[in-house]
Amino acid sequence: MLRSGVILLVLGIAIFLAASVQLFRGRRKKVHWCISCVLAILLVGSGIWNANRYFDLGIGAPKKFSAENWAKTAPAQRHFMVSDLQNSTELVGMSADEVRELLGTPDYTDTDTCLSYLIAQPFDEVTLDLTLENGIVTKVEEKDH
Repeated sequence: MLRSGVILLVLGIAIFLAASVQLFRGRRKKVHWCISCVLAILLVGSGIWNANRYFDLGIGAPKKFSAENWAKTAPAQRHFMVSDLQNSTELVGMSADEVRELLGTPDYTDTDTCLSYLIAQPFDEVTLDLTLENGIVTKVEEKDH
């Protein structure tokens, strides 16, 4: 994925530069240069899209929290929603069952004292840990593993 993204990016830039040099030397018509620019833009855009999937830049990932967005988003990209989740929903004070209803089954840990949801994974696993006491959330924190 990364290799193909970099290849497309470099190829797009090379086409643009080659067409520009040819235009300014008078060997190309302006129409050909415009076509080369469109092709270069498409190649560079494809390269950025492929790099996005590798580097997890968040292009196309939901940033607004909703139970539906949480469920349909890959766990490794949920970190883009965590800030909105914490700002829009008071997790502290919720019961474990309410949390499971909102966020689904925990990905990492599901015990009487902790519910842990995977929120990032490109290089290290990062979880959203909800500490429970008597089945009620008392603390919410992000942890690197």
